[in-house]
Amino acid sequence: MRFIICYDISDDKKRNKVSKLLKAYGIRTQLSLFEVEADKETIINLLNEVEKEIDEIDKFFIYPVDNEKKIIRMGIAKNGALTFVI
Repeated sequence: MRFIICYDISDDKKRNKVSKLLKAYGIRTQLSLFEVEADKETIINLLNEVEKEIDEIDKFFIYPVDNEKKIIRMGIAKNGALTFVI
């Protein structure tokens, strides 16, 4: 299943640890937003790892995305070309 994961962590050190952790699970699409393709057990493992790094003032959200529906991405690629993927 696909998930969108986003976070708001104020402490630079903690935010960098969470970001590095998420890079092992998925693709960074924005500074604090990742797309992850994983099963339930993997997401639970990820949550356990993240829980060790954040505290009660931080925010960490996981949104499941229906695999039946297509994701539309638009934006400027590194080479300057407009991308549009369905």
